[in-house]
Amino acid sequence: MVIGISRVEIFLPDNHSLKEKRQATKRIVERTRQKFNVSITEIERSNLWQRLTIGFSVVGNRQNVVQTMVDTIHDYIEEMYIGKVIDTQTEFVVVGDEL
Repeated sequence: MVIGISRVEIFLPDNHSLKEKRQATKRIVERTRQKFNVSITEIERSNLWQRLTIGFSVVGNRQNVVQTMVDTIHDYIEEMYIGKVIDTQTEFVVVGDEL
């Protein structure tokens, strides 16, 4: 089993309040969760209204499949144009034998 864990930092230049940030966060998280059925949530910096950090995880049998899914999710988040993706970090954990 391979677990891909990713962290995405997004800059929200048009936001002027925490309320607008919550709305942007909700759109990104709900759309991504619905389309890819992944575990995703806001992490870190919850009090900064122009910075959003989202974390998600993907589980699969092979690292190349998990890597492709993580890359696809990164592209999807960026293509929503809700904010500018300024950084991504991904780690993979292999549990047991990879098939």
